[in-house]
Amino acid sequence: MTVPQGILPFKIELLEEAEKVTAHAALPLLIETMRALCPPEAWRPLADALGYQDAGVVQRHTESLVALMAGGGDHASDLDVLGGDLGLEKLIGFSLSSPTQAKDFLYRFHQSEEGKPLLPCDDDVLSVVGKAQIRPEGPGLRALATWSAATVAAVQTVQPRDTATLDVDATIAGAHKKRALVAYEGTRGYQPQMAWWAEQNVWVCDEFRDGNVPAAYKVKDFLVRAFGSLPATVLRRRLRADSALYDEAALTWADDEDIEFAVSADMSEALAAKVMAIPEQEWGPYKNLKDKTPTEERQWAEVLDFIPGWKRNHKKEGEALRYIAIRVRPLQKDLFQEEHTAWRHFAVVSNMNWQGDRLLRWHREKQGTVEFAHGVLKGDLAGGVLPCGRFGANAAWWRLNVLTHNLLQLLKIQALPTELHAVRLKTLRFQLLHLPGRVVHHARSWILKLYGGFPFAAALLAARQKLLALRALLHPPPLSPV
Repeated sequence: MTVPQGILPFKIELLEEAEKVTAHAALPLLIETMRALCPPEAWRPLADALGYQDAGVVQRHTESLVALMAGGGDHASDLDVLGGDLGLEKLIGFSLSSPTQAKDFLYRFHQSEEGKPLLPCDDDVLSVVGKAQIRPEGPGLRALATWSAATVAAVQTVQPRDTATLDVDATIAGAHKKRALVAYEGTRGYQPQMAWWAEQNVWVCDEFRDGNVPAAYKVKDFLVRAFGSLPATVLRRRLRADSALYDEAALTWADDEDIEFAVSADMSEALAAKVMAIPEQEWGPYKNLKDKTPTEERQWAEVLDFIPGWKRNHKKEGEALRYIAIRVRPLQKDLFQEEHTAWRHFAVVSNMNWQGDRLLRWHREKQGTVEFAHGVLKGDLAGGVLPCGRFGANAAWWRLNVLTHNLLQLLKIQALPTELHAVRLKTLRFQLLHLPGRVVHHARSWILKLYGGFPFAAALLAARQKLLALRALLHPPPLSPV
């Protein structure tokens, strides 16, 4: 059937038989990255945890959802759109899961800690309005977490870093679901706690939580888990966070573990009094070196002789933590505001001996790392659209987005040109993942035909060879017996 002429000078012909063309010629790179990371036998634990006899089915569902998220889909129903790309199906070698199959896969993650399916009566106990508690993960979620950890380890193998700065921050994933609870700012949804490795641009730990669970709740346990997820090759560990981590147990543990940190401090009455008593001559300039047109004046000063009532501060051995005060005011002063009330005061607590302004700039950098990465998960990927009202399924969906993000980072640094390493995902899709191509069958093989004039067409060829090398690096063949 031919559609009549439109505004532009072309017509559309609808074919009865689908041709083998693809609009996602480079999307298989992500599947190849995952297969370089995960050999077929590695899928057995996740299959057992979810009750599948065939581990290949679990692999197909996982790869389908990863391809969907990387390709720009927001819902499981978008698998119908991706599945309509018959050229892509030939390139990846399997039929993508249907939306119904994908939803059944996600529903299986809604488990108790022992692996039993959760009933509504169980949810009534595990998610309670007005009561903060962290729901235990089932075997499926725990097995899925090992893939994110494996991706982090692979990134460290390809691009070793001796320092790991973890930026820890919770984010709110809004969801208008019946069982979703209301967060502190009034948004109904969930509040995952997250740890971002700033030097490697990967997530090292995620903990999916109900919306009413504050970021400060059991934060020491999360830190233990997050830093325990780092590869053993990391030599120096650091932590940056906002005041949600201003917790005696958490910071005492970090200090005892030789983890350097800078964390926003709660401005208590006692601390505020010390800050206000700092002599004027003790305040020095604190500038954001990247801000060419500042709108605020910032100053810093050491807070002397402030020791909160934490037990660690009164031990004979060790040193009390260091407090640095910050004061900020607009450069455009308010005519109706007195000079001494124009300043807004903040504080940072640390166990580091850096110069104050350097330490504050370093602490502030987390706003451009973990908070930006939250936006990628919820906007560029599909973390902002949770699939259903079942907590475990939503937790799995979130973790699959985390896994997809880490796989994309591994793909970039291992196989893609340097100019693509720092680009946003939407740019990567436009320039590489969504290249059009024709898929033909010749000599018992499927061949992808690409126009060589595309800027990164040649890079696609080189990337596949580099992913083969990655698989050999991560999973070397066994040595032949002598």
